[in-house]
Amino acid sequence: MESVSPTINFLEHCRVFPSADAVAVTSLPLILFDLMWLGFHPLGRVIFYDFSYSTNHYIKYIVPNLKTSLSLALKHFTPLAGNLILPSGTDSNIDINFRYLDGDSISVTFAECTGDFNYFSGDHVRLADILNPLVPQLPSATCTEVSGEDCSVAPLIAIQVTVFPDRAICIGITNSHVVADGSTMFNFVRAWSSIAKQLNISDNEHDTDDLASSGCFQIPSFDRSSVPDPYGLGDIFKKSRIARGTRHHEKLVKQKEDASHDSSMIKVRATFVITEANILALKKIVLTKLPTLTHLSSFTVVCAYLWTCFAKTRATVWESEHDLDEPQNFSFAMDARARLDPPLPAAYFGNCLVGCLGVQTGRVMIGDEGLVAAAEVFGNAISAKVKNGALHGSDKWMEEFAGIIRGEWNIGIAGSPKMDYYNNIDFGWGKALKFEFAQEPLSLSRCRNSKTDIEIGVILPKIEMDVFSTVLSQGLDTLHG
Repeated sequence: MESVSPTINFLEHCRVFPSADAVAVTSLPLILFDLMWLGFHPLGRVIFYDFSYSTNHYIKYIVPNLKTSLSLALKHFTPLAGNLILPSGTDSNIDINFRYLDGDSISVTFAECTGDFNYFSGDHVRLADILNPLVPQLPSATCTEVSGEDCSVAPLIAIQVTVFPDRAICIGITNSHVVADGSTMFNFVRAWSSIAKQLNISDNEHDTDDLASSGCFQIPSFDRSSVPDPYGLGDIFKKSRIARGTRHHEKLVKQKEDASHDSSMIKVRATFVITEANILALKKIVLTKLPTLTHLSSFTVVCAYLWTCFAKTRATVWESEHDLDEPQNFSFAMDARARLDPPLPAAYFGNCLVGCLGVQTGRVMIGDEGLVAAAEVFGNAISAKVKNGALHGSDKWMEEFAGIIRGEWNIGIAGSPKMDYYNNIDFGWGKALKFEFAQEPLSLSRCRNSKTDIEIGVILPKIEMDVFSTVLSQGLDTLHG
């Protein structure tokens, strides 16, 4: 596998402010669904588009358009231009909150890349960190005094737009998970792209409210007064935020040190596609064994199949070191907006996710009934939340996820096929060529060329990726044999 060191030329660093007519949301308290992400790493996304123009054209026409349209989008999403205010002590009288002050803005970088675009955007196995130069780092937090107490002030989002001259353009976005889940970020990027496309079509600025009313994006709702927290979990997450953040940092450092001493442990990335025919065949297997299973979506059965692939990969690669009777954790998040009482609007701004967790031993997952066992666990977990409400069993969340906290093997999913970046995010350059998360070990998205196929993004040590790709493809082939 080739080693690629792309050259990134930074053309401009700037700050983009919400437009002057923005109705500023000056402060938002963090609720349970935000607080649970404290200590979680920022999320990076990239979206590639065909762009057959020079760097000069990019600088003259595209950069001004993207600045103006971003400013107009931030008119409706002002908290993103603000900061997370985090008191230094767990016993502080200051609430953790998002604060927007007049003059706040987001960091935007415009760049040029001379690297091989096909290597960056392909589906083939390549170095996991190849996308890192295309996503910006969030600016560092600063310390300031709020009401007499020292507080951390942390930016929430940063953007980088990189042109591959005469070939492509890449939108790279990094955001703190504390401020927004996938649904909120998708709505924001859709707003930005819709406005940018309209500015491309006409020299006149269109009223962004008209674009929203036409269905191009949804005006966000900031009312969080009715969001319940019946068991006071928000306070628990507040108190544990520092410890969890420290442990996560130490884990990342150790993983990086371990990988640097073993070439087989160098992480690589690849994209796979599970087709609608594959999905239907997987569902048929599960329903033959569990005809009364109440919830078996495409997402659920794909997750179940991937779990068996990861289990078989681990059992093969680490046979001498791996205890098949150790529990394995597979988790994903489900949007709870419509499942609260009262429900929240689809355009609710922030986080509103509840976790679904499957726990099984490796021995079960590599066996003949692994797929069925995984689908049953996921189906029952989702059905309980659909039937009893999203917060059903939330008093036992800490117990439910205790295995992950203890350090048991776990993989979680980023993204969702419901957020169609390929067909719904158009800056005026047409349909996206590729959408990916920059650093997430496992992600799911709508496929570019089909609304029923699912794209799978995977990052693994190379020694595991070699086995995983074989296990996944051979397993799918047997479905139609």
